[in-house]
Amino acid sequence: MKYQYIDETLYFYFYGDFDNLSVSNLKQTCIDLIEKYHPKTVKLDFEEVSFVDSTGIGFVLARFKQLKEMKSELLVCNLSKENSRVFQMSGIFQIIRQERNEVKL
Repeated sequence: MKYQYIDETLYFYFYGDFDNLSVSNLKQTCIDLIEKYHPKTVKLDFEEVSFVDSTGIGFVLARFKQLKEMKSELLVCNLSKENSRVFQMSGIFQIIRQERNEVKL
């Protein structure tokens, strides 16, 4: 995972599988960075993610709840067609917006 903070927006760039193992390795880092920066917006970039499972969806929901308490917004960006389908089936797009994002490291 890589990240950058620009204009009150915190970007997280994920890659590979977004599953139980990867989420457990990056969860605390993401929580801490959100607490450190208190961004208005967090964008989770999935462009380089090949696979998302239910643990990955749970991670996104937990960050949504964390940010909601801070009155900040969470967006999911650059999902592949397959990963978008997984997110769609979870119902997550009823509470979280998705977008294409051009900001890169």
